[in-house]
Amino acid sequence: LEFRRVLFRSKYQKDPQGLTKLINRFLDNQTEIILKHGGTIDKYMGDCIMAFWGAPLDDEDQVENATKAVLEMRLALGELNETLKEEGLDQINTGAGINTGLCVVGNFGSSTRFDYSVLGDSVNLAARLESSCKEYDTDLIISEYSLVDGYDYKFLDEVTVKGKSEPVKIYTIRK
Repeated sequence: LEFRRVLFRSKYQKDPQGLTKLINRFLDNQTEIILKHGGTIDKYMGDCIMAFWGAPLDDEDQVENATKAVLEMRLALGELNETLKEEGLDQINTGAGINTGLCVVGNFGSSTRFDYSVLGDSVNLAARLESSCKEYDTDLIISEYSLVDGYDYKFLDEVTVKGKSEPVKIYTIRK
């Protein structure tokens, strides 16, 4: 599971069209990569993309595919930021959280409007990891449950997230 949130400066409060254009450029840039690596876009929440792997089709390598996607997204964002800098526009900073575990997948909502989504503790942990990126001055936090071979992990901390009593070890992947 992976969440991304963009941090924008407040100057766009007076330029909503400019903000819309910038967000859509970012979402295009990142969505393409998520889909390329087998992710399912759950939803866009303003400047945030929520995606998951392993449904609707099973994916035995879902954690590795999510990790590959996030690392490629990191590179693509760097390239986009270079272009934005050349255009005199703001840089985009992101945070991502990866966690894996059991969750409920299906259509949630009312009888007139619903979304295909995921619910559960593992989803909540991914969201908490994403929201902790700024605190740890990183663009990626991965739970101990989502480590795959072949990456240079850096241990960040052992945390007990809101709503849980058991601590979880968290890591990032060095750039």
